[in-house]
Amino acid sequence: MTLVPGEADRPAADERDRQPRRSRWRWSSVVGRGDGFLHRSGKFLTGNLLRTLAQGALFVLLAREMPIDTYGLFVGVTALIAVVSPFASAGAPSLIIQNYADSPSDWPRHLLRGLFLSTVFGSAATVLVAAAGLAIWGAHIGLVDLLCLAFADLVAWRLIEAVGASFHVRGRIMLAAVIPALLHICRLVGAVVLAMSEGPVTLHGWATISAVISVVVCLPVVLGGLRGAAGRALSIRGSLQQVRTGMLFAVGLSAQSVYNDSDKVMLSRLGTPESAAIYAAAYRVVDLAYTPGRSMSAVAYPRFFEAGRDGPRAAQRMALKLVPRFLAFSVPASLLLVAFAWMMPLVFGADFEAAVPALQGLSALLVLKSLHYLAADALSGARMQGRRTVCQIGVGVLNALLNLWLIPAYGWQGAIVSSLACDALLAVLLWGCLAAAVRRDRVGTPPSARPMERV
Repeated sequence: MTLVPGEADRPAADERDRQPRRSRWRWSSVVGRGDGFLHRSGKFLTGNLLRTLAQGALFVLLAREMPIDTYGLFVGVTALIAVVSPFASAGAPSLIIQNYADSPSDWPRHLLRGLFLSTVFGSAATVLVAAAGLAIWGAHIGLVDLLCLAFADLVAWRLIEAVGASFHVRGRIMLAAVIPALLHICRLVGAVVLAMSEGPVTLHGWATISAVISVVVCLPVVLGGLRGAAGRALSIRGSLQQVRTGMLFAVGLSAQSVYNDSDKVMLSRLGTPESAAIYAAAYRVVDLAYTPGRSMSAVAYPRFFEAGRDGPRAAQRMALKLVPRFLAFSVPASLLLVAFAWMMPLVFGADFEAAVPALQGLSALLVLKSLHYLAADALSGARMQGRRTVCQIGVGVLNALLNLWLIPAYGWQGAIVSSLACDALLAVLLWGCLAAAVRRDRVGTPPSARPMERV
């Protein structure tokens, strides 16, 4: 890793020296009492809950309406898309947040760059997923189905995500929370219509409807997000200059997706489609249960970049103050998942009886995710994304190796062991990196003198 003194897009030193006061005030508004943190988190919880409930209902509906082998194949394809997904935007949402922290008045330029990068890289990722899908599953799935499923998530969804990030940093919390949920609600409606037709839901039918709905929702959202940006020209060269920094975010997110989703791909290929469906059902419930934590993280994430302008010590202090709030949610939620896991067959169907112990085993992920996401966001905010990325890549590689060993021998039970071990290791590594950075941090260093870390 190397340290680069600065970037052309960042404000002048004298301007940046004046900004930390604003940053510290907003930071205190995140972690203080009666400060609006829970109010903002509640707004995000509304949107995230709508989105997650729509995703969960869609997941259950497709699980019940598709034959289990078809559903297992669908789970494998969507997991492959999730692994590639971070590259589809070249880290555009995080770039928008970071650039806004440095230059708030230039938000139209930040958004235009994000949309451009999402379109270019999303299209390339769609082609990549289609080619990889044909290589993995061959004649079991058609090229058109792969392209439709990939386009819906890698282009349309990423454009909506960039618009949501732009609304978020400008304080339009409710719009930032609700807009991403809109796409998933519309997809759920489309799935309901498809399920009402005769016969089981096919992969081809769902792929086609998903792509059409994604385009219909994406276009007005993007146009609405660009309101107020009239007359701003897009600098393609300037956008491409940010690819290196954006890909640093993307690599980290991709590594995160690897240890979150590669096990589902491997289960569908190395195990059986049925085991992939069981594991995916349990993991989906855990993901639903983490919605409050995801909402708090969404509120805190931009503030980490503001606090991090004062160095890793300030970012760590903010993360430590947020730990009790995250644990106060994640520990009871984990226990509730263990207690109510018996309901899995009632929700997903009789074929998912084995999902009961799977959910009980995965429930500890709520606590582990709360811990490592806070440390990871603190590193990103302190402009140490490189260290976060290296840790995530290392854990992603380890997760893949463990899955290659454990899944053929133990099926979904092996995937659970791999997930728990890797998430725990990631938490240790990230907090260790943050602590090491704090020990080397020079107290009193002005923000203008703090370097930007790259890989």
